[in-house]
Amino acid sequence: MVSDRDLVSYVLSSLGCAHPFRISRVLLLADWQAVEGLGRRLSNLTYVMEEFGFYVEELTEIVEELQSKGCLVKVEERKCIKYTCGPPDLSGEVKAILDEVIEETSDMDDRELNKLVLSDPRYGRDMK
Repeated sequence: MVSDRDLVSYVLSSLGCAHPFRISRVLLLADWQAVEGLGRRLSNLTYVMEEFGFYVEELTEIVEELQSKGCLVKVEERKCIKYTCGPPDLSGEVKAILDEVIEETSDMDDRELNKLVLSDPRYGRDMK
């Protein structure tokens, strides 16, 4: 299994400049897709789900770790973080799932992306 840090790094490197809100939605959609296609999640992330939204418990720690390694730069004017290191080398199936989710959500604003996730019948179910 690929590390959660590598998944976050790959998503950030693919999105260019993103807010953790968007990163979390992409990761959850990718985990759902992996469960359906591969029979397992891509990550070991903890999704703390509420009726109004969710967050990824480990995301702040991962972002801080990447920042301490010099791989992240905050872009204040755009209120996002940019990944500045080389993208991690992911297996074909993991990369394909992440790329597909990123492509499918690329034209959505944050509100649309959040609505997509929260209205999904899988939302709120335990992810093991």
